[in-house]
Amino acid sequence: MGRCLAAVVALAAYAMSVQQPSAGRPVLESFVEGRGRTVVFLDGGIYGVSFEPHARLLRPDFRVVRAETLAFERARKQAPLPSGYSLDMESEAMARTLDALALTGPVDVVAASFGALVALDFALDHPRRVRTLTLFEPPVFWAMPAAMISNDSGLAAMIEVIRELDPWADPTDAQMAAFLCTLGTCGAEPPDDGTTELKMWDAHRASLRGLSTVANHRDSIDRLKTLTMPVLLMTGAASVGFHRRINDELAARLPRVERVEVTGDHTAPLTAQDEFLAKWRAFLEKHYPESAYVPQNVR
Repeated sequence: MGRCLAAVVALAAYAMSVQQPSAGRPVLESFVEGRGRTVVFLDGGIYGVSFEPHARLLRPDFRVVRAETLAFERARKQAPLPSGYSLDMESEAMARTLDALALTGPVDVVAASFGALVALDFALDHPRRVRTLTLFEPPVFWAMPAAMISNDSGLAAMIEVIRELDPWADPTDAQMAAFLCTLGTCGAEPPDDGTTELKMWDAHRASLRGLSTVANHRDSIDRLKTLTMPVLLMTGAASVGFHRRINDELAARLPRVERVEVTGDHTAPLTAQDEFLAKWRAFLEKHYPESAYVPQNVR
């Protein structure tokens, strides 16, 4: 688990940081690097997934815009979440961030876990701004039928745990352990004082703050049918079962959907980075080959 949690404390020093004020309305801190076709990676989620190492690999071929969810950024900076924090606030902040970067046309969006939930919400609200959408195990609990949730003990347990993770309260060690258990790692305890492992534990625990918005968010299942862009749903081969069942439900309703597995569990975007990127690039090339690329302005 330590190798996965290490991503929480990683931050790009190379990329240019971009954060524009927006009259009191939050925007996402973003980092731009590389040249070529513009792709947007959204940091955040379980284990504080950061796409900084992915951006470093892609920058010879792509202009990579890496944005941090508000939850990810505020946890990293040990700052409070904005008043009235919600999933809608996250996706609206994503829209304002792309506006600030002069990215008003369709872009390719990649996200994992909580970041994937935000990206999906953004796509539902702004479908013309997304050319392709790649989602690794988005926790789209609002799309799951109530009967399916009640019959899935793992899914029901996850929803029960995160419903208590309010935006205004710091998660406890007990909540951290319960959360890890829903992902298949039961019996976890805080590492010893003064260790690097404890710093990683604390950083990961902080990133859980505000996840009650995942359990409480509601939307119309019919809106999924309006997404006409190509969508890639990715699943970890060893992930807990409810992630696959969520993707099953999404795949049954999205008009243009493809699915792939990646070696590993919910941390696969980190632990199987090369495979993750290779399968994403194959999907991108299939639908929008490099020869069809039309540049967009990024500032």
